[in-house]
Amino acid sequence: MEKAIIKAKKMECWIGILFLIPPILGVLAFVLQLFDADTDFSMMCNLSSDWTTHYSYEQGGGGGMSAAPIYLGLMAISGAYLIKDSFYALFVKNEQNEK
Repeated sequence: MEKAIIKAKKMECWIGILFLIPPILGVLAFVLQLFDADTDFSMMCNLSSDWTTHYSYEQGGGGGMSAAPIYLGLMAISGAYLIKDSFYALFVKNEQNEK
C-alpha cells in the first residue's frame, strides 16, 4: 500500500511541476520585456499589447482584457498546491527487493 501512495505522490508532484512551467515562462518573458529585450519570446506577440479593448468602445462594444494573467495565476496556485505535500516523494527510493 505504501508503494502505491509514493507512486501517487510522485505523479502528483510531476503534474504540479507541469502546471508551474507556463507561469515561470510568463514571468521570465515579463522581466525580459521590462528590460526591453527584443526577442520573439519576450514580445509575446500572440497576446495583445492593449490590456483593454478601447477600440471596441468606439463601436459600441464592451471592454475586455486578456485572460492570460488569470490563467497563469491559477496554474501557479494549483501547481504549488500539488507540489507542497508531494515533493518529498521524488526523493524516496523504491526498494525492489522486499522480503
